[in-house]
Amino acid sequence: MSQRFNSFGTIIALFFYMRIKFVISMFLAALAATAQIRMSVDSCMRYAANHNLDVRAARISLSDSRLDQQSALASTLPSVGAQIGAQFSFGRSIDPATNTYNNLRTFSNSYGLSISVPLFTGGSLVNDFRSARAAKRQAESEVDAQRDNASIAALDACVNLLYCQELSKIMDAKHRESLDALKQTRRMKELGLKSAVDLSQSEAQEADDDYCLTSALAQLRSAELKLKSTMNFPLADSLSVEMPATGAATVSNGLLAADNPLLRQAEANVETQRLNALSARGRLMPSIFLNAGISDYYYSHQGQTNESFGRQMDVNFGQYVGVSVSIPLFDGMSRINGYRKARNRYVAAQIALERQRLQLDTDFSQAVIDRDNFAKEIVKMERKVDADSVAYALARRKYDEGLMDVLDLRKSADNWFASQAELVRCRLLFDVKRRLANYYITNKIFD
Repeated sequence: MSQRFNSFGTIIALFFYMRIKFVISMFLAALAATAQIRMSVDSCMRYAANHNLDVRAARISLSDSRLDQQSALASTLPSVGAQIGAQFSFGRSIDPATNTYNNLRTFSNSYGLSISVPLFTGGSLVNDFRSARAAKRQAESEVDAQRDNASIAALDACVNLLYCQELSKIMDAKHRESLDALKQTRRMKELGLKSAVDLSQSEAQEADDDYCLTSALAQLRSAELKLKSTMNFPLADSLSVEMPATGAATVSNGLLAADNPLLRQAEANVETQRLNALSARGRLMPSIFLNAGISDYYYSHQGQTNESFGRQMDVNFGQYVGVSVSIPLFDGMSRINGYRKARNRYVAAQIALERQRLQLDTDFSQAVIDRDNFAKEIVKMERKVDADSVAYALARRKYDEGLMDVLDLRKSADNWFASQAELVRCRLLFDVKRRLANYYITNKIFD
């Protein structure tokens, strides 16, 4: 009996052990699934540069450009072809041996090898290769430009998320201050030091701050979703960004870099269109090709005695060499109009290059102006935050002593928390403009 009781107790203990183990494992799995990933701004930018869909598409275009360059290079080489044919004729046909008509059934097959060497094509083949090489450089610059664009977009999204994070903290602190003020107002009303109007205004202030906190948290979730989308980050994972350190930022001064990816891309496009125009002009000229080849054939008359395969292959072996000239006289003006359109595209590419230079100069100058302006605003806003903090502390003391009404306290609190939010905005935007200015000077967006 005792042995049976011990077995039953062991089963019960094992059952509870398995249940506890299952609950713990589920809790750990849920904790791992909801674990928050913290990344720096540079890490987010690098992640976006490596996983952005536009960057991946640009890399595919670069691969196509490499293949086009290989094809253009191969087109300058001789063309070699081999031919094998078989034929069975019956009825009235030409005798391969005598080159006269007969009524025999004949089986014949032929073999040939030919080569064609371009001697002169007006420079179109060479210019096609040079154009493909320039197009490959343009595709390489496109990859770099897309990486930089993805990094800059991730930087903007990170700054937006950081601002929403800090704004949520500020709104939470402001809401806690409103709750404390509301509790103080209720106690003072019970003591007869505050009226019902003061209590209503304090409750309205607390409700408004609670609403602002809820709105800030919603903006935070939207900013996190925007950053994940920009980075091509898994949406199911939770992501937060570390606030960059202040005071240790690198500020570069200088001129706009001449090898900016967008500028290199526009310059490569100009070179590509120039070479395309030269290729189109070359197609207006005559083309000269050197042609050579060898041929052989074998035949067999059905019902008659025929020479052996080896004998016929030796006797029927032939060779040829020649030069062909192709002169474009009239083709519906397609060649001349193609050349004119290529020349127009070359001029349009030059205009696009000038527009790109102007845009880069404008963006660079604006980034430097904004960087210097935000640096000055940070100093002034730090002073304002300190002054508003002291003003709010004095206002809160007067309110606690019954010497100030709710509206004046609310105005002082709004000024203090608004100046904190503005200081955060200035610091974050200064970091953005500083990075952009450094990028235009050094082509490096990362710190």
